[in-house]
Amino acid sequence: MFPILCAMYVRLSIAEEREAAERFGAEWERYASQTPRFFPGFGASGPARRDA
Repeated sequence: MFPILCAMYVRLSIAEEREAAERFGAEWERYASQTPRFFPGFGASGPARRDA
């Protein structure tokens, strides 16, 4: 059951990202290019550390 739920979640997130891209345009593209889809960046090279 777990693999099926994971696959469904991935498909849902991709669909939601498409909707966000249509709604917010360049602002969304800028955000998405700096933010990982599922897991945050850990360590010095992660997005949170770049601005600090």
